[in-house]
Amino acid sequence: MKRNVYILAGMLSLGALFTGCDDDDNVGKAVNITVTDAKNLESDIFGVVVTEGQPLQLKPFIMPESARENAVSYHFAGEPTGAIDLSADGLITPKLVTPATGAIPNPLGTDTIIVRVDDGSGTFVKYPVRVISNVVVVSSITIQSAGQSIEVENGKTFDLAQYVTVNPGNATDKSVTYSSEDETVAIVNQQGVITIVGEVGQTTNVLVTANDRGGQSAVCRVKVAAEAPMYVGFPYSEKWKATSNLGAKEGDIQNLFDDKNGTFWCPDIKTRPVYDPVCYLDIDLGEVIKFGQLGYRHRSLNYSHVQCHIFKLEAKKAEGDTWTDLGEYVTEKLKVDDYQLFPVEPVEARYIRITFIKGHLRDGYTDWDYQENGNVSVGDLQVFIYNR
Repeated sequence: MKRNVYILAGMLSLGALFTGCDDDDNVGKAVNITVTDAKNLESDIFGVVVTEGQPLQLKPFIMPESARENAVSYHFAGEPTGAIDLSADGLITPKLVTPATGAIPNPLGTDTIIVRVDDGSGTFVKYPVRVISNVVVVSSITIQSAGQSIEVENGKTFDLAQYVTVNPGNATDKSVTYSSEDETVAIVNQQGVITIVGEVGQTTNVLVTANDRGGQSAVCRVKVAAEAPMYVGFPYSEKWKATSNLGAKEGDIQNLFDDKNGTFWCPDIKTRPVYDPVCYLDIDLGEVIKFGQLGYRHRSLNYSHVQCHIFKLEAKKAEGDTWTDLGEYVTEKLKVDDYQLFPVEPVEARYIRITFIKGHLRDGYTDWDYQENGNVSVGDLQVFIYNR
């Protein structure tokens, strides 16, 4: 029994001796090495990427920390391809350049290197080194929605350039060329300004093409629009308020805006054809518009002497402003079916004043030098916004 105990103790002492010898041999030796510049290239393939014309100094990272003072050497794995130069201290210098024409290979070329810890541990790492072009090619051209499909009138222009973006922002050559597929419809200059020259309804495309070798482009669809009307009716609403310095002799002042010339408004003018007392009608539109035209329609009666011959228009933007004189206007007598349109110099206005000056002559008279009892009968009014 005692003999067996001695044998076991001896075996334990011998094991301890061998273990101690292994630890002493591995102290300060590397077990792992990487380089800080390595990255995942694809599918768990790690490597180093260097850009044409930009040398890269490799920085090894050794584990454990106690081994980081050991020497490191750098070698090609196999025969070099000529993509890079590799110095003894780990400086990578790209040797390849981007072709002057044609497609740009990605990468331009590849060499494989070995980074080894020279401490007898046998620790090393092998990396592909890819050389990429320093030319950043345009990847796409985008046009904001407001510029993707436009309808513009003949003779008008559209600044497309303000809606164009070249991607990526660091592209080497961000210049573009603008071109029209049909210059009988639209022409475009190299500042991106489109001029419409075609007929209403015609269409074409304006192309925005990158000038680099990537060949990226984007399209703006162009259609020739019908000419916008110079004047657009400002629809009557409950916001409108119409007042007069005279009361009504017949009819309601709101009849002026019902688009029915069978209804009417007669202010309490005492004598005509030169109206006395002076009568004016003020219209508060409830908001400021660009006033451009007045539509005036006589009451549907075949008596010219009850129709206004001359009226004056004034306008102002705010209640406390001074009235702006827009001139005097002459109506055509007995025209009762259609509105007579009277353009004015466009003006920002909320308030419009119509002053009735004198009426058409009674049959048989040739001048306004007579006087008779009576007033004026107004059928309808329309207000138009200047639309240019």
